[in-house]
Amino acid sequence: MAEVSAKRLRFPVESYVPDGIVFGKRAEHQGIFWGVHLGEDCNLPAGTDVYAIGDGTVVYAALHEGTAEKGNWGHIIIIRHRHPRLKKVFYSLYAHLGKCFKNIGDAVVCGEPIGFVGEAYVPENGFWPAHLHFAIYIGPWKGEVLPGYWKEGDKRTRPEWWRCPSEFIREYDGSEKKKA
Repeated sequence: MAEVSAKRLRFPVESYVPDGIVFGKRAEHQGIFWGVHLGEDCNLPAGTDVYAIGDGTVVYAALHEGTAEKGNWGHIIIIRHRHPRLKKVFYSLYAHLGKCFKNIGDAVVCGEPIGFVGEAYVPENGFWPAHLHFAIYIGPWKGEVLPGYWKEGDKRTRPEWWRCPSEFIREYDGSEKKKA
C-alpha cells in the first residue's frame, strides 16, 4: 500500500459543527449506556457531501446495515493518513454515509468527495437520524471496522488511541519545516 502524506487537513463537511454526541462523553441510547463516544457527531441534512480531511488511502469501506432493533454504522469509510514530518500514521473515520464513493485501496486527496450523509432511519445509514459520525484514530490498524464507543474492559480499542477530531484538525501542522 502506497504511503500518502497529509500535508494539510480540512473538516469533512463545509459547515462542521459537532452538535450531536461529542467526543469523550458518556453515550446512552434509549436509556442504555453504550460507552464513551470516540468521535464527534454532526447533525446534517441527508445528502450533505462528505470530504476526505487529507491525502491518504482508503483502508476500509463497507456497508454495516442497521435495523430499527439494532443500529449500526451504515456506510463507513476509514482513510489512512501519514504526517509528512513526524511520519506518524493516523486514520480518519466517516460513518452513517448514504453511499461510499471510494473502495479499499483508493487514493484520496484532501477535499475530495468520499460520500454523503445518509437518509434518516434507513439500513444504509445504520438506522439513525441523518448525521455524520467523524473520528480520528491513532492506534494500530487491524484491518477491521473500528468501534464508535469504548467501555471498561473492551479489548477492541483503547481510549488513548483516539483524538478529539475538531481539536486534531485545528492543531495539525503537516507543513514541511525548512532546514536552517
